[in-house]
Amino acid sequence: MIIWKGWGILAIVIAIVCSVAMQLLCDAVFGAGYYRSSRWAMPLALLLASGIIFFVGQKLNNKPGKVVIDKETNEEYILKSTHSLFWIPLRYWGIVTAVLAVWMYTVSP
Repeated sequence: MIIWKGWGILAIVIAIVCSVAMQLLCDAVFGAGYYRSSRWAMPLALLLASGIIFFVGQKLNNKPGKVVIDKETNEEYILKSTHSLFWIPLRYWGIVTAVLAVWMYTVSP
């Protein structure tokens, strides 16, 4: 089960799109099957995805909130949309993806 709020699902979508695009590009340039046998292609795709995820998360989470006043107590509340995947804000998924990319590159044979 995948749990997300707002546009948090974009972390997965962006990672998949970048990986598929990298596979198509590598296989077109270097020949069929290169993406799977390459040490650097998948980590590079995830590293590119991490940058996109981080900046999309920054853009979405930095929108100003809407000020609402409670009629009974006259208190002000700020309603702000959040974008998260598994309760982790979208911009932090960019960092998680970058760490995963570096880890994949260092442990691959």
